[in-house]
Amino acid sequence: MKLLLVNNDKGWGGGQEYLKDLAVELRKSGVDVHFVVRAGSLSAERFARLDFPVYAMPHHGFRDMQAILKLATILRRERFDIISINREHDIFMTVLARRLAFPLARSGRLLMSYHIGIARRQHFLGAMDAIICVSEHVRSRLLQYHPGVASKTCVLHHVIGLSDLPGEEKFSLGRARRFFHGAVFPLIGMVGAFWKNQGELVDCIPLLKRRFPGIRVAFVGDNTDLPLAVPLIEKIKRMGLEKSVIFTGKVPREKVADIFFDLDLSVTTHRNEGFGLVHLESLAAGTPVVAYNVGGQVDILQGTDAGVLVEGGPAQFAEAVTGLLINHGKRFAMGGEGVKLVDSTFSMSAMGSRYLVLFAVLTGNCAGEGRQ
Repeated sequence: MKLLLVNNDKGWGGGQEYLKDLAVELRKSGVDVHFVVRAGSLSAERFARLDFPVYAMPHHGFRDMQAILKLATILRRERFDIISINREHDIFMTVLARRLAFPLARSGRLLMSYHIGIARRQHFLGAMDAIICVSEHVRSRLLQYHPGVASKTCVLHHVIGLSDLPGEEKFSLGRARRFFHGAVFPLIGMVGAFWKNQGELVDCIPLLKRRFPGIRVAFVGDNTDLPLAVPLIEKIKRMGLEKSVIFTGKVPREKVADIFFDLDLSVTTHRNEGFGLVHLESLAAGTPVVAYNVGGQVDILQGTDAGVLVEGGPAQFAEAVTGLLINHGKRFAMGGEGVKLVDSTFSMSAMGSRYLVLFAVLTGNCAGEGRQ
C-alpha cells in the first residue's frame, strides 16, 4: 500500500500533529507513506526528520501552475494507491494534477479529510472517492452544502498516544504544579489559538469569582498574534480581571501534558471545534473537560463520565464549572474515567486499524480498473 498525504500548509498545529501520528502508525503496518508539503514549512522539516519521503511545493500552493505540474509528475512516477488531501485549499491542485498525470484512466483513489467544520461550497468535492470527517459536527456542516456526497463520507476520530499515566498525586488538592509553579486551587484553563471564542470564557470569570474569589484562569496559546490577542487582553482589562488571568504564551509541545496535569479543570467556550485533540490530551492527564454541547468535542464526551457538556451561555457554563470545583470526589473520579476513555477508544492502534479498513475498501473497489 502506497499513500500520499497532501498538506501544503505553512504552519504546524493539531492537524499536522495528527498527520504525523497517523503516518507513523500506518508505517508500522507496512504502508509506504509520502508527503506533499509547502517548501520551507515546518511540515517539510519535521516529516523529513521522521524519514518520510517529502515533496516540497512552491509557496503559492494551488494558485501556482508550477506546483500542479510538479505534483502531476510525482503522481505519474510514484503511482500511489491512495492520495489523501488534508486541506480544502489543496483540492483543486490535487484533482487537476491527477487529471494531468492520468488523462485516460484514474490511478489511485482520492480521499479528502476535513478537520474543521466547513459551512460553504467546496469545488471539485465530487471527484473524491471518499471523504473523512473527524467528527459528526464536521460531517453535518459539510453535508449542509453537499448533501449529495453523504454516501461517500465517514467519521474517523482523531486520537493521541497514551504514554505516562497520571499518578495518584494528580488526584490531590495539594499537589505540586509542574508548569504553573506555586499555583493553588482552583486553577482552570483553556488551550488553543485566540480565535476560539475565549472572550466568552472571560464573561464567565466574574460568575466564577462569586464562589472562588481567588480562582485563576489560564489562557494557553501564542498571544503574540496581536490581532487575535489584543481584543481579548483589552476586554480583560476593561472588566478588571487582570489578577484572575494567566497568559502562558506559546508553550513547547513537550510541556502541554504538564499544563493539563496542573489544571483542576480544562474548559473551552469554542462552539465550532472540529474535534479537539486538546480535549483528549486533557483527559489523558486525568483532567475533566467542560465544554458547550456543540462541536467536535461532543463526539468525545457525550454519554461519558469524563466531562460535562453545557447547554446555554456563560451563566450555565460557570455553574457547571463551579459544580465540579466544589465536588472533589466527583471531579477526581471523572479524571480517572477520562484516562480509561482515551485508552479504550482513542488509541493510536485503533486509529491505524480504522484507516487500514477504509484503504482496503477503496483499493478493492478499483481492483479491476488497472493502471496506466
